[in-house]
Amino acid sequence: MRESGFEGVELMVTKREDTQSTPHLRRLTNDFGIAVRSIHAPFLFAAKKVWGDPRRKIDVSVAMARDLGADLVVVHLPYFWQWGYARWASECLDSHAMGSGITVAMENAMLVNLHRPINLSLFNSLEEMKRFENLVFDTSHYAIAGIDIFTAWDELGDRVRHIHLSNNYLKGIDDHALPFEGRLPLDRFLRRLYRDGFDGKITLELGPGPLEARLGKERIVRNLRRSREFCEEYFA
Repeated sequence: MRESGFEGVELMVTKREDTQSTPHLRRLTNDFGIAVRSIHAPFLFAAKKVWGDPRRKIDVSVAMARDLGADLVVVHLPYFWQWGYARWASECLDSHAMGSGITVAMENAMLVNLHRPINLSLFNSLEEMKRFENLVFDTSHYAIAGIDIFTAWDELGDRVRHIHLSNNYLKGIDDHALPFEGRLPLDRFLRRLYRDGFDGKITLELGPGPLEARLGKERIVRNLRRSREFCEEYFA
C-alpha cells in the first residue's frame, strides 16, 4: 500500500482470524507503517457468525477501532427479517457509541441480484436513511439501486461521514471498478465533494479483478497508484 502512496486502510473484519485479532493487526500496522483508519464490522453473510448478534458486532468493532487508533466503524442496515436489530438501530444507534470517540456510521445497502436487483434491507431509501445521523455513502451500491449519486448526495450529504468510492458498469452487480473506469462520473462527484467542503474519509473500495491482481503485485501497485492520483486530481 505504501508503495502506491497510501498511508491508511479500512479494515474489513471477516471470518479470517487475522482480521479479528487486535494484537496481530497492531503488529502489522507497525511493521508496514500503514494505519487502520476505519473498521468495517463483520456484517457480510460470510461473517454472520463472527462476534455474535449485530449489537455485539458493533461493540467489539468500536473497541477494536479504539485500540487501533481508528475513529469510525462501518455498519450495515438490518435485513427485512432482523426486526430486533432494526428497532434498536432506529432508536439507539446514534447515541450508542457517544462518548467513545468513535463514529458508528450506517452504509447504504447493496441490492442482491436475483435475475434483477432486489432490496433485502430495511431503511434503504434516501428518505429512510435520514433516520441515522452518521452515514457511509457507497457509490457503487447507489448505482446498482438505480439512484443517481448526485441526487443521493443532495439528500444525504450533510450526514455523510465516510465514502466508499468505486465505479460501476451499471449492469446490476457490485463491480468495485477502478474510479476512472465504469460509467459513474466520479471525476465530477469528487469535485462536488470538494466544493461542498466534505471533510470525512474517502476509501477506495476496489476488487481484485479491476486491480488486475492475477497479473501480480506490480500491476496491483500500479492500479492503486493510478486510482489514488485520480482522486487527488479531482478532489481539489
